[in-house]
Amino acid sequence: MRGQAGDVRLYLVTGPVPPGADLVDVVADAVGGGVTTVQLRDKDATTDDLVRLGERLTERIGTRATFVLNDDLQAARALSGAGLHVGPDDLHPARAREALGDDAVVGWSLHHVDQLKDEAAVAACSYLAVSPVWPTPTKTDTTAPWGLDGVRRLRDLVPADLPLVAIGGISAANAASVVGAGADGVCVVSAICSSPDPGDAAHTLREIVDAALAARAEEGR
Repeated sequence: MRGQAGDVRLYLVTGPVPPGADLVDVVADAVGGGVTTVQLRDKDATTDDLVRLGERLTERIGTRATFVLNDDLQAARALSGAGLHVGPDDLHPARAREALGDDAVVGWSLHHVDQLKDEAAVAACSYLAVSPVWPTPTKTDTTAPWGLDGVRRLRDLVPADLPLVAIGGISAANAASVVGAGADGVCVVSAICSSPDPGDAAHTLREIVDAALAARAEEGR
């Protein structure tokens, strides 16, 4: 069973924000600018910390964006309606699906093409994340970048009804090319979180993604 991914066109993973800025304000501004999915990621935070921050975030963004936690099942279960994103070395997607229920959003990062051989994992996912497309300073523990050719390859291999989002080194300068290669959405961290105007940064990216999706649809891809 695969829960609906919601809208993954512009997917924000939380990261460091400028000095003096509040993460909740940054995320709220970004959602106002066009972010459609928010993932709360903080590998150093405790489950209790994530729940408290998640409560503040969901109160601000409401139903305007899908909300998921990174690799903390307990926090996801404590926050009503929250989804869960896991990596290849984290909780198995099928176990996340079993714990959260049929309607929950469950995402999985693709670091290796062999992961697609795990049919139970793929079947449990609401979306898959190509990670990383290009090198990125926000995640230094990842494998070799996929590049645009990798995005194209995975789009051909992944079920057509399973959304594919791309993360890693993505900015306003290259987002259109990633969508053109087959991604259904782009995932960013610093392109929004580090911006002095996260709402404007999100708006710019959303316009680029929407235009690229429209162009791809016209081409029949």
